[in-house]
Amino acid sequence: MPGGSPTSSPIHSARTHYDTPTIDAFYQQIWGGEDLHNGIYDSPNDTIFDASQRTGAKMADIVTSTGFAISAEKRILDLGAGYGGSARWLAKTYGCRVTCVNLSPVQNERNRAMNKQAGLDNRIDVVEGNFEELPPEIKEQDPYDIVWSQDAFLHSANREKIVEEIDKVLVPKDGRVVFTDIMASHDAFTKQPELMKAMMARLDLSSLGTIESYKSAFVDRGFKDLRYWDGVENFSIQYRKVNEELQRKRNEMQRLDETVIEKQAVGMRKWLKAAEEGCVDWGIFCFGR
Repeated sequence: MPGGSPTSSPIHSARTHYDTPTIDAFYQQIWGGEDLHNGIYDSPNDTIFDASQRTGAKMADIVTSTGFAISAEKRILDLGAGYGGSARWLAKTYGCRVTCVNLSPVQNERNRAMNKQAGLDNRIDVVEGNFEELPPEIKEQDPYDIVWSQDAFLHSANREKIVEEIDKVLVPKDGRVVFTDIMASHDAFTKQPELMKAMMARLDLSSLGTIESYKSAFVDRGFKDLRYWDGVENFSIQYRKVNEELQRKRNEMQRLDETVIEKQAVGMRKWLKAAEEGCVDWGIFCFGR
């Protein structure tokens, strides 16, 4: 979820979308209530919740594989933190401090409540803001050792601006940027032009990122391209499971706005079709100073 006032139209649309009560209930009941990002599956029988938690662990493993030690002394900035599931996992696992930047007041309220319930509110801060223009209170802090994000940057119409903002708040030496995102494959608009246009229209976007566009944006800004882990096969599993779970729980969600639920279901099916047609990329990037 994007992480103040919205800067671009897609981010404004994302805030409106995620703050809708029915959509919030959808993510709590279908996605597991802890995370909002894609999971990594050891088996198709894994739960969405367990697979989502595994993504954070894989990201941390990739960071440490580049020679960077995550420890209690490190400060992490989580952009588009959603319900804060990864922030809590990081704080519990490493004892580090995490600052969540997220645009949705509804998600931020839930994040703070879950942090308090877990006894982690002294290690996690939640700031309302957006990653295209980070709040002054973030920029005025000491730089962060790691900038972290999961499946949030696709909501931006200006991904180069995100890289610029990250550049301002990451430590000048030996920092790490690690993130996942949902992207278009290199030939997506040749394979399925109408489907891709429809998906972008739904997100109020004029483009989607690609593996190469992200690498170029960071390298052009002086970052080192340390690693890209390709996890696209997990995307189809995730969206297939989300669709199945939504159908299974449809009756339980009758008190919610059925029009909104059906629109969400249609969107999920379009993402699944795009993945099955080879039009989607998804994986973990790691950049460094």
